[in-house]
Amino acid sequence: MSYPPQAPYQQYDPPSYGPPSGPPPKRGAGLAIASMVLGIIALLLSWIPIINNVAAVIAVVGLGLGIPALIRARRGTHNGTGMAITGLVTSVLAIVLVILTQMLFVKAIEEVEQSINEGLAEAEVAPVDPGAEEATADEATAQTPEVVPLGVPAQVGDYQVTLDAIELNANETVAGANEFNEPPTGQYVITQLTVTYVGADEGMPGFDLTAIFHGTDSRQYSDSECSALLPDDGIDAPTLNSGGSDTFQFCMDVPPAAIEGGQLSIEPTMSFDDERVFYAIG
Repeated sequence: MSYPPQAPYQQYDPPSYGPPSGPPPKRGAGLAIASMVLGIIALLLSWIPIINNVAAVIAVVGLGLGIPALIRARRGTHNGTGMAITGLVTSVLAIVLVILTQMLFVKAIEEVEQSINEGLAEAEVAPVDPGAEEATADEATAQTPEVVPLGVPAQVGDYQVTLDAIELNANETVAGANEFNEPPTGQYVITQLTVTYVGADEGMPGFDLTAIFHGTDSRQYSDSECSALLPDDGIDAPTLNSGGSDTFQFCMDVPPAAIEGGQLSIEPTMSFDDERVFYAIG
């Protein structure tokens, strides 16, 4: 018995697999992030005058980055659609706010300048009121210090001070008081005071009070600048309890030409208030 011949075996190649199909992966969102950050910064600075000039530049840069970032995101090649939109919106708002703020700023400056010009114009044409001039003169007279006559006490700090006498040319008196006294650079002036302490604790009148001669040369000459020893020198005045009194002298070295027409004041040596009292010297 014979059998029919068998067909040869067919060989099958393994199936081949091609590359996977689908869209390519999206890239990063660097432009969108930069646009969003710049837009937010510009929006925050857009309210501040002068500085918002910088904000306008930042907003323009943010706008320039946001447009291509949005185009790339819409094409699907990059991420960051929302951030690109945020950058565009904030940049546009910042530019608008900068323009509005600058307009308001310029308008305010123009109004101030106009007000100043109107005020100057009114001042130039305003009539002079004689009554106002008299009132100003009266105020100046009222502010002129009152002069206390010789022998009349006046309150100076914690003391009742009376000017007993003033010697405008006391060179011989000073020379006779102590042989070591030096001649004056100008001319010695001596004041004799009687003081009564009215404070609560105790007082040292020779240190607590100062005599000042106001010369006609517009300069002041204090007893602290006079080192001559006097017959009844203020440095030797005793410490006084409340109600205690003493009489002593101060000296001042004044140029002779500045004495005639000058003024004398007594004031506390240490004081933060204007407690100066003027006394008549003639």
